[in-house]
Amino acid sequence: MDEVIRTAAVLVVVMGLAAALAALLRGGGPGGAMAVLLDFLVAAGLLRLSLAQTWTAITVATLTIVIRKVVVAGFSLRTRPAVPLPVGSD
Repeated sequence: MDEVIRTAAVLVVVMGLAAALAALLRGGGPGGAMAVLLDFLVAAGLLRLSLAQTWTAITVATLTIVIRKVVVAGFSLRTRPAVPLPVGSD
């Protein structure tokens, strides 16, 4: 059973890479593609976590989820374009 879960985790990662590439090519932008990839990586991490119920595995899964949230939030931030100052307003 362990081997089946390990194989499934690897397949989830491969599917995530393919889905992220498809999202990027369909115009989802790098932020959308990264969100898709990180969702698949979280799923693979949770599959692996079901095998190794140690504090290290739980910490790695938690860090993966935190990194996913931070990266997606970073991509979703919109920066305002700088407003040019009027001529002669030094």
